[in-house]
Amino acid sequence: MNPDNSILKQSLIDKQQILIEARNTLKKEFFGIDYIIDQIVDSISSWFFLPQLQEKPLVVNLWGLTGTGKTSLVARLSQLLNFSDSYFWVDLGGKGTEYSFNSSMSEIYEADHKLPIILVLDEFQHSRTILHPFNTEVEKDENRRIWDFMDTGKVTSDNWSHGGYRLEETILRLKGLYQADVKVKNGMVVDKLDLWSREMQIYFGKAVKTIPFVPEEYHVQILNYAGEHLGIYLISDIKKLLFSFDAAQTIHFLNKVMKHGRHPGEKKFTKALIFVMGNLDEAYSMNDDLSTDKDADEFHRLSLKISVPKIKLALQQRFRSEQIARLGNIHIIFPSLNRKAYEQIIAHELDKYAQNLSDIFQLKVVFLESVHMAIYAEGVYPTQGARPVFTTILQILKSKISYFYTEFFLSLQDIDRLEFSVKQNKMMVDYQKDDHSVFTRETELITSLTDARRGKKDDFQAIIAVHESGHAVLSMILMNTIPSVVYSVTADGEDQGFVNLNYPWNYISRRELVPRLAVMLGGYASEELIFGKENLTAGAASDIEKATEFISEMFQLQGMGSFPIKYGLPIPNEKFAYHQYQTVDEEVKKAMAEALALAEATLKREKKLLLHLADNLSDNGMLTKKEIQHILINYSGRNIHIIENADLRFYRNHLKDQVKSVKISNSNPTNLFNNESLMNKN
Repeated sequence: MNPDNSILKQSLIDKQQILIEARNTLKKEFFGIDYIIDQIVDSISSWFFLPQLQEKPLVVNLWGLTGTGKTSLVARLSQLLNFSDSYFWVDLGGKGTEYSFNSSMSEIYEADHKLPIILVLDEFQHSRTILHPFNTEVEKDENRRIWDFMDTGKVTSDNWSHGGYRLEETILRLKGLYQADVKVKNGMVVDKLDLWSREMQIYFGKAVKTIPFVPEEYHVQILNYAGEHLGIYLISDIKKLLFSFDAAQTIHFLNKVMKHGRHPGEKKFTKALIFVMGNLDEAYSMNDDLSTDKDADEFHRLSLKISVPKIKLALQQRFRSEQIARLGNIHIIFPSLNRKAYEQIIAHELDKYAQNLSDIFQLKVVFLESVHMAIYAEGVYPTQGARPVFTTILQILKSKISYFYTEFFLSLQDIDRLEFSVKQNKMMVDYQKDDHSVFTRETELITSLTDARRGKKDDFQAIIAVHESGHAVLSMILMNTIPSVVYSVTADGEDQGFVNLNYPWNYISRRELVPRLAVMLGGYASEELIFGKENLTAGAASDIEKATEFISEMFQLQGMGSFPIKYGLPIPNEKFAYHQYQTVDEEVKKAMAEALALAEATLKREKKLLLHLADNLSDNGMLTKKEIQHILINYSGRNIHIIENADLRFYRNHLKDQVKSVKISNSNPTNLFNNESLMNKN
């Protein structure tokens, strides 16, 4: 084997092992994103193994909600690949700061462009180049050089602006001294020292007979600005040159320095790996929902529906088409964290903290499940990722530790284990010896979210319970779908209750328009049924608005009305639309009336189910899918077929049945499209 090939083979084997270990380590440290880690590692493998074959930077795009681990994951990956010294992080949301792209260019420029580097462009959404709604260009794009770097890897550095003007001023003074016939021998001023001293504003004692014509403090700058162009790489070489020149030779040399120094340097980092990271609100529609009561699994499910085409559509709201093309086609979409991922993060942090405490105090520390649950209840905001969880651990647990350890030291008891738990808004510690309790201590916890979720069992909760139960009952009876959860009390003052409802099919058919509307109006109908029309409360505004918007869109845009035509206002942007709304308005009103009647009739028939569901919610504040199903089985007046998997609900089987029913022609189907007489038929 060729010796060079042997070296290459060993290098590839070593890199393969590094990549395998990096993949495994990341999966141990980051939770709920194993397949994301696989995508990232697979995407960069060719760059890592054979960067010498790369002719332009590799761009890998990472999109996701805040707190899903994008930045920390890439930073950790860089460490595991031994790229910490060739890792550059740029905050594109901090324009003009030390972490902006323009400010980082000089730092990147100092790296060896012949070797691979990792560049992270974080908060990329802030680097937009167009503004909506009229697609106007951003007047001053401070990060415009990003796009050229992505395409070519080119970095320019205007070194002259960093101290160059001071050197230029010094050179001008030295030129003046040369014109004034100051004598220089071997780089040293040998006469008119007083004149040199006054002009350069550098003073020395009378005993000094010679002094360097070019002050030594400028040697480093001369090397930085022109060393590479002149083939000089050492300070000692600069000194050797300057101390061999007379005045004329010195000025000639300094003119060369100025010429090269003023010309911006250029390097091409074609072997760069660029991570583009950000959050696109246009793609992640759930981004603004800060509720802590929404199910993390539901947000996770919704985020899994975000596709690369949707990401590119979102990018079109911020960037020009040619810029989107420069981002390439590697778009890795981070999902929001599901419940299991949050639980793993909490467990990991508590295990790590317990071990640290055990190492410091030589006492076994255990956090029981109730501590995990308390942190989850207080710390999980599904659209904000892991960061709130870490601060909640600090608030609930770490802020109390000193108290519990002080109690241990004051007790003078022989203890070998501390067992932490949470009971009724109190942090409790059982001090144990040989698995037997010696004494306990407790302290109050601030659990604002848990307190807010605790129902008051008053009129307001009863109203919300009836209202949300109406939606839930109609969902089960009319749409054959059990809500995943129903709340009558939430931690969010703006959203007093809600039904988490997702139909297990991804289309809307004409026959389900009125039943869907009925579900939307179920809260209004159930309040009227249970409390009477005169006792209806003003809480159905959003339901009515959503229902009206839904059916209006179906009739005006989706062709679900009596005639398939697009309706629109008579404005310039809607010139290709029908502007007469009277017919469709009547259809909307009729559908709303049918839906309300259907809701009322169904709830009357299922009043027993409605009452029991509402009664449970008026006491408990929340019901899970399993609890709702139990109530349905026991109190519904009919046997309801609940749809869990709707992949083959109707359409595919109906299509196949139709095909079977058609008499197939005797002609060979394979020749049908090759028949020239058919293709050329007038």
